[in-house]
Amino acid sequence: MKKICFQILQLAFYGILCLIIIGCNEKPENTTLQKSEIEYEFEREIITYDYGNGITEDVELYIGKSNDTIGNQVFAYNKKVLDSSMSLFYELNLKQIKNSNEYSGLIKYHFNPNREGKLVSFTFTVISKINDKTDFLNFYNYDNEKNQLEFKLKNNSDTLVGHIHAQHTLDSIVNNEDKIRIREIFISVDNYTKTNNPFTKGLR
Repeated sequence: MKKICFQILQLAFYGILCLIIIGCNEKPENTTLQKSEIEYEFEREIITYDYGNGITEDVELYIGKSNDTIGNQVFAYNKKVLDSSMSLFYELNLKQIKNSNEYSGLIKYHFNPNREGKLVSFTFTVISKINDKTDFLNFYNYDNEKNQLEFKLKNNSDTLVGHIHAQHTLDSIVNNEDKIRIREIFISVDNYTKTNNPFTKGLR
């Protein structure tokens, strides 16, 4: 009788153990399935233009689902050396503050002053998602001397989605009169190749 009871308990134990193992094995599969089901509206790619004499230009494109392309950043090279003064791009650095959902970041903005003019206004907008709440955070404190802007945000993940809105002024002469031309530039900002950046739609 004791032997039968022991066998029943043994079978019950192994049955429960098998259920636990099966349950544990199913969780990664569900996680993988959920990730694979995420649909991205844009994918970022670089196309290179060769103008000869060692002059090349890399243009970042956002390619949509229907293969429509939207230009974003421009990187000019002279004999494979990046010429920041002839380019239009950003540098982004994002770090997670240990054991928290807070991130510290730094963004630098490079442009051609002869074409774009003097930078007079700079706004960096970032989407912050905490649980089910979504906020648009605007940062204005661009340091012109250091050519950078430092920022902090809270987010559910290390995926950063945002955009730059820069205003420039350029002195010009029209009909012998001094004029000031105002130029606005919008650049989508992402730190991953695939994105659902809503600001990109405004670049069309």
